[in-house]
Amino acid sequence: MIETGPLQPVEFAKVANEEGRYAMSSSGHAQSRRTFVTAAVSVSVAGLISSGHHVYGALAYETPWRLAVSLWIPAFVLFVLSMLFLLWKYANRPVANIAAWFVLFSGVVFQAGFTLFECVYSHVLKNILFFGGVSQEVLLRLFPAPTYHLPDNMLFELTGVAQLAGFWAAWCAWRVFQKHLIRK
Repeated sequence: MIETGPLQPVEFAKVANEEGRYAMSSSGHAQSRRTFVTAAVSVSVAGLISSGHHVYGALAYETPWRLAVSLWIPAFVLFVLSMLFLLWKYANRPVANIAAWFVLFSGVVFQAGFTLFECVYSHVLKNILFFGGVSQEVLLRLFPAPTYHLPDNMLFELTGVAQLAGFWAAWCAWRVFQKHLIRK
């Protein structure tokens, strides 16, 4: 390894390797790996929760469209994981910049929007209003059948609320994007 002087105490200190490419220092590398692994795990867990919730809802309420949603969620997760891999593997190449923007738009913007609608509106707000005593007329106006069901299935509602994990996944994806920008 070529010595370039003392490493700066920043997370992504760059050190030239034998091929002339830049690599992170060992402490920056470990921290970065932890960030990537956390993002990959959180995106996977959020996807499993959401997909499982929609499969269960499709069976419990005989709504095939929920099954369709449950099938595209794994594709979304694989896409985000692929972008995370490209960003990790090719950190200092142009493909990493493209992957970083895909992580931002799919892993952060889309994931946060999906969680906001599918979890916060469709389950958290619905349950707060339902158990808070809001009239059935108002509930049915806000949550019309057959798309929505008023709380009558604890497992469905709990897995719906558990989709809050999507916000953690979005935050972790944001951290990966942010660290990529810092590195530039």
